[in-house]
Amino acid sequence: MKKYFSIIVAIFALVVITSCTDEGMDFDTFGGKGRTFVHFVKGSETMSVELEEVETALHSVEIFMASTVKSDAARSYTLTVTSSSIPAAVEGTHFTLSSQTITIPAGQYSGSVTLTVISENLQKYPVTAVLSINNDEAISWGKSISVSMNRYDLCEFNTSMLVGKFDWVSASWHEAGNVTLEADPDDPYKIYIAGIPAEDLTWNGNKIELTVQPWVEGAGMTQLSVTGTKTIIADDTAEWGPEDTYDNLAYEVRTGSYSICNASFTITFRISCDLGAFGDFEFIFSK
Repeated sequence: MKKYFSIIVAIFALVVITSCTDEGMDFDTFGGKGRTFVHFVKGSETMSVELEEVETALHSVEIFMASTVKSDAARSYTLTVTSSSIPAAVEGTHFTLSSQTITIPAGQYSGSVTLTVISENLQKYPVTAVLSINNDEAISWGKSISVSMNRYDLCEFNTSMLVGKFDWVSASWHEAGNVTLEADPDDPYKIYIAGIPAEDLTWNGNKIELTVQPWVEGAGMTQLSVTGTKTIIADDTAEWGPEDTYDNLAYEVRTGSYSICNASFTITFRISCDLGAFGDFEFIFSK
């Protein structure tokens, strides 16, 4: 697989432009005013709830959809609801929606719908609902949002789940594989990636060090933050082809979290080499 620098700037520029909600401006997308498309503002949400909580507001999330332009008339978009989990997330059993459509009011850039979970029907492991909009104005990367829901008061934590064999996948880096995570003998919350999360490269043996925020009993924690170091994991990239000279390929942890309920890590790495940085890429490590 070959990696390129130029496209990263364009992608981040698009996100910045379409995330703006200044009511006093028109968007200028791809250099042409008036081009209209809509998208979900976020790609995913995670809702870990506790059965003892009784306030509905604690069990709800507002899901926003945005447009690149304002309109003199209100615009409504029908939602399609599916599930990407086993067992499936079922509307009316695990969650409800305030509406089957999202409406962007006249003169506004965004509208929203509220998803409320039914906590007594949730289980330890997450169920995931996928909300999609099927409309010619919907841009491909923003057509859907996934909402993961579980009961954290049913989750159990064990440091042994932090280590072992993990499959990894990165949609943005366009690669997948598997590695082993090892614990420091003196600190079970210090983890080492013994392998290389990259395609067709020779690992130089350097282990990426991760530090997991310690779990606190009774604190209702389901997501532990993860930090880490910058590590050169491949001295050269000859396997990518003779034309590639991306020597000293390095991974640097930018943000990270560990999900107790499904024993998975979500880590954003900044990937770089001697020539500079490719960008930031999200990786998911799961057992």
